[in-house]
Amino acid sequence: MNILKLLWCAFLWLRQIVFVLYMAVITIILASVTILLYLCKAPIRVRLMPAWTWSKLAYLGMVVLLWLRIKVEGKKNIPQHACVFICKHQSSWETVIFHGLIPRACFVLKQELLKIPFFGQGLKAVDSIAIDRSQNLKSFKKILQNGKARLKDGLNIVIFPEGTRVPVGRYPKFHRTAMMLAKSTGADVVPVAHNSGKFWPNKAGLIKPGCVVIRFGEVVSSKNFDVDALNEHCYNWINDEVKKLGA
Repeated sequence: MNILKLLWCAFLWLRQIVFVLYMAVITIILASVTILLYLCKAPIRVRLMPAWTWSKLAYLGMVVLLWLRIKVEGKKNIPQHACVFICKHQSSWETVIFHGLIPRACFVLKQELLKIPFFGQGLKAVDSIAIDRSQNLKSFKKILQNGKARLKDGLNIVIFPEGTRVPVGRYPKFHRTAMMLAKSTGADVVPVAHNSGKFWPNKAGLIKPGCVVIRFGEVVSSKNFDVDALNEHCYNWINDEVKKLGA
């Protein structure tokens, strides 16, 4: 019996290694396409097409190699106009999948990611907002300034208000930056909950087969709340839903 368990575990790790190699290949190819489009001064919506393709191919790899599926709930709540998406951050899964779920997605992310070969240059080419988390004031100003410009260009801003990935069962306070961006621009907010942490580890570890549920909440008008009330509303909704999903 122990031998069977060891063989099963070895098989799960093997398929994960194959998936990592698969992701490396599609990332290099599609990041290169994105960079080329950027150098050719293609419009941002054209530059985002490879990111959408990358996300869809990544999901295909998850299904075939990792046996990890997605169930999307509340997709009708994704508006056509540009808004701010506030999402729980449990793993790197959501950073991969969101490009295929949210149209014209622009991520607020840590600037260390820009140092990754090909991937980092690709992030730059799609107008990601990279911040230095050690410089809170400078990062805050950059998110507000660049976020306003991106929203004006019709991009959806995706922000993880916890500021970093958090393990399952942890519910730290949200930073107020996302809400201040929404209030200052009058942009609507869409809260997003999921249980990716149950399957995709916070750090290094074995990815488990299963089905990640991602739930888009109803659009929240930032005009109906002050910053603190908006922050509390999104915090409560997201974490209540995450708890219902067992994460």
